[in-house]
Amino acid sequence: MNKDTVRLSEKKKIAFIVEQCQTKGIYPLERVATLAKSLEEEETVWIFLKTTSNEEIQIFTNEQITPILFDNYNELTKHIRNLQPDLIVQDGKDTLIEHVEQLKPYCKTLVHFDDFGDGAQFADCNIIALFEETKENMAQNTLAGPYAFAVTDTIRQIAESRASNELSSPPHIVVAYEDGDENNLTYRTLRHLTQLNIPLKVTVAIDRDYKHSVEDLQMMVLTRRNTKIFKHERALEQLLTEADIVICNASYSPYKVAAVGVPCITAAQNELELNNSFPREQHGFIHLGLGRKMKQSNIQNAVMEFLLHESRRERAVRKQLELEIIDNNEVLKSLLLDFAYERHNMVSL
Repeated sequence: MNKDTVRLSEKKKIAFIVEQCQTKGIYPLERVATLAKSLEEEETVWIFLKTTSNEEIQIFTNEQITPILFDNYNELTKHIRNLQPDLIVQDGKDTLIEHVEQLKPYCKTLVHFDDFGDGAQFADCNIIALFEETKENMAQNTLAGPYAFAVTDTIRQIAESRASNELSSPPHIVVAYEDGDENNLTYRTLRHLTQLNIPLKVTVAIDRDYKHSVEDLQMMVLTRRNTKIFKHERALEQLLTEADIVICNASYSPYKVAAVGVPCITAAQNELELNNSFPREQHGFIHLGLGRKMKQSNIQNAVMEFLLHESRRERAVRKQLELEIIDNNEVLKSLLLDFAYERHNMVSL
């Protein structure tokens, strides 16, 4: 066996660096855990996690992964200098120039996910799932598209088990604003839905990031039959198997819905989400714009459009499933391996 053959047979060293960002929620940690688990079958993988939260660490331990915890970037730089990885993958919090400059000398290739910080310009590639409609000013090192969403095993299992999109009796609407719900769109949406004088089952999903009092919701729930609050750290995922319509925010949640195939109405929690162009009509969604300006008539009309028109529901689900989000992991794995083995060419991409 010659030296070139030996070199090719060696495993590549891939380091993931992740820190939760409040506006992006915990999904970037799930994406890292999903991709790392897939890649460690073939390569040598490390995960560096900046956190003191047991819940965030648990995301990785659930996948039988033990992350290396770090407190600051000086500590992280020492780890990376000793490791000299072939590929660094960063996800979560937007990066700063000085942090990326600290790591770049000790790594062949840097790939970032959904990085809107100044440090993104120094990455070899920035892979964007939260892409905007206008792409004229997109940096040359950017790849953007629905394929940038990694699908967890849980979402995959739900997609495989969901048998039908026939409406329940009464129809079941799930309200799920993930990632903090800073403007309490959960309360606003539920209030508007209670004014619909038709038989409905409504479940309000409350996860661990919901920052508001649940008491006001509970008072409203008492005034309406078949309406309940469901508390779970993965509330939306738990309800996807039985939802006829999902009403959610406009960040990563629509990807979860589209992977399964459920008619979906989205409302942006803030201006950042408002710019995300994935949860729009061309992908099967009804998008209501900025949630805090959402009118009662708009959300009621959107709900009725799905309830009254079977063809509209079918079209929505068809557009979602045509994206083949459920196959994204293989696409992302191949892409990251291309970068690790230096097979990439950003010009051709």
